[in-house]
Parts: sequence; structure tokens; C-alpha cells
Amino acid sequence: MTEQTPEDNKRQFYTGKRPPTLTLLCILSFIGGGGTALSSLFVVMAYDIIPLALKQMPVPEAESMLELVQSAGKNFFVVTGLLNLLSLTGAILMWKLRKTGFHFYTIAQLLLLAAPLLMIAGYQIPFTTFLLTGTFILGYGLNLRFMR
Repeated sequence: MTEQTPEDNKRQFYTGKRPPTLTLLCILSFIGGGGTALSSLFVVMAYDIIPLALKQMPVPEAESMLELVQSAGKNFFVVTGLLNLLSLTGAILMWKLRKTGFHFYTIAQLLLLAAPLLMIAGYQIPFTTFLLTGTFILGYGLNLRFMR
């Protein structure tokens, strides 16, 4: 009988099972990606009335939000909605322990970082957005060994 290392035991424990960290990452991605995809769809459907609603809001941020929505244009929200659906598809595949989900997710997330830079004049991505995206990609990458 061959001697098993702690690494072998860890792999045996997770064979065919989703590790808890992967489960957590997927659930957070379901919430984030699903919520953002829905909100993008809402903005696309209500794009013509959003400026009117923002003009009536008595908060100081309403004007900057209005500028952002108008500068982005309707197509930006279509693109980000579709990219969030692709990201969500990737998370679903990773939930099912499929490596292709990692590739879908990573491509979608990188394009989501690039989209505002390409589609909104003068937009600067906050550092926290880069940090969060990188953390999730790294987290999923560390769990690739449990996927097939």
C-alpha cells in the first residue's frame, strides 16, 4: 500500500465535490452578476425615462448620475448586461465544476473592466474595482484544480 500525502487526502476529499471557497465565490458571483445584469436590463428598458427621474431627484449625486447615463448611452448598458450574463454563465459552469466557466467568467470580467474605458468619455475605473475583479479571478483560478 502506498503512503498518502496530506495533498492526496485533500484531493480525495474534494473529488467530485465543490470546495467551500468555490461555493462562496460562486454565490457572490450569482448575486453580483445576476443583480448587475438585471439592473442593466432595467436601464435599457427604461432608458428614455431615467433622465426625467434623475432630474426630479433632490440629491446632489443625481446630476452626476444623469451625466454618466447620458455619456454612456443605451448601448453601454446592453453590452454590460450581456457581459454580466456571460460572467454569470461562467459562475454557473464553475458551480458545476467545469473549467470552461473560468474562461467565460475571466473574459467577461476583463471586458467589463474595458467597456467603460472604451464607451464612456473620460471614465476612470476605481482601483477597488480592479482589486475586486482580480481577487475573484485569482480565487477562481486557485480552485481550477477541482474542476474538470
